[in-house]
Amino acid sequence: MMSRPCVTVLNAGPGMGFYVPGVIMARQLNEAGVPAKVHVFESFYKRDKKNIIPRMKSKFHKSFSFALMGQNIASDPGGALDEELVAALYKSWIQEKRQYFVVFSGFWIPVLNRFLEMTDSAYFRIDLCHLDADYSVSWKMHDCRFPSARTHWFHSWENRKVNYHMDVDASDPIPFHDRNNNLVIHGGGWGLGDFEAKGEELIHTHFSMSVIVYEDPDSEKVNPKADYYFLDPKWNIWELNENNEHTFPPLYYLNKAANNQKELLDNSHSSPLYKIVRNSKAIISKPGAGTLIDSLSSATPLITLEPYGNSENKNGMLWKAYGLGMSFEDWRETNFSTAVLEQIHRNLLNIRSETPNFITSYINHHGL
Repeated sequence: MMSRPCVTVLNAGPGMGFYVPGVIMARQLNEAGVPAKVHVFESFYKRDKKNIIPRMKSKFHKSFSFALMGQNIASDPGGALDEELVAALYKSWIQEKRQYFVVFSGFWIPVLNRFLEMTDSAYFRIDLCHLDADYSVSWKMHDCRFPSARTHWFHSWENRKVNYHMDVDASDPIPFHDRNNNLVIHGGGWGLGDFEAKGEELIHTHFSMSVIVYEDPDSEKVNPKADYYFLDPKWNIWELNENNEHTFPPLYYLNKAANNQKELLDNSHSSPLYKIVRNSKAIISKPGAGTLIDSLSSATPLITLEPYGNSENKNGMLWKAYGLGMSFEDWRETNFSTAVLEQIHRNLLNIRSETPNFITSYINHHGL
């Protein structure tokens, strides 16, 4: 029996919206018997360039306006790459006869182009995956046309279309009335925006809250109706686990009964954040690509906060157009209605049932 080819999954930061879907895809391919390997773009940075990222993460978290400015002046990060590491990567791809590439970030385009020039590109199967509803920063920088590539828009504002869902944990969505009366509140992978303030506004509603924080919560501002979870800003997407694999971001429960002692949640098989999302009535967050995937996979309504740039703005517009979410301000006008959330949940179920699961479609198309 012939062995199956290895699928190379190429993802990147700066947040989690392109990183986590790549980890999900690689894991599910491996579980289906298809070998898969994740490569994170930032793993191949020079050491001094890597050291800048945690500092930028902290600055972006503290100032959303600074984060927006940083996005507007973003430049091609190719100059940060360590060419010795890239050469070693090419060597391993050649030795292992890699032919199948799934690309979640446009930052990889020049690296992939150089590899194709070194080899016979006629044998390659390249799938370019746009997770935002419009071109995100990494995809705007490069010519993404490959002779043998297929381009996939999971969500497209231009065509007003939701084309795929990603079944995050291979489980059916939990019925709305079986869920906790809970809201998940977060600011994406880098904790951007005024999400914590929105939680304070919901104190007098009947909802409980799961708030993702990126530093120890201020004891004077602790929301009495919230459970807090800590996403460690010191963890970076290029870090590997004990099996030399990329894994889901570590998430800690802050135990209020034990002076906010940090208790690490299990992230060995799936995202601990997603487990909370699928049991909740809504997500309150900026409309990042990863949040759209979580929302559709779990049929959890998305209440959108201020978007991080144009692509996230289009994400929110698309979700609103399909009735899959609404802005926090519009939800406030309904007096934070549960009935509205239930209708959005039904809309998400309908769209989910009408769209193919991308990973299953990928396996079937390539006959893997």
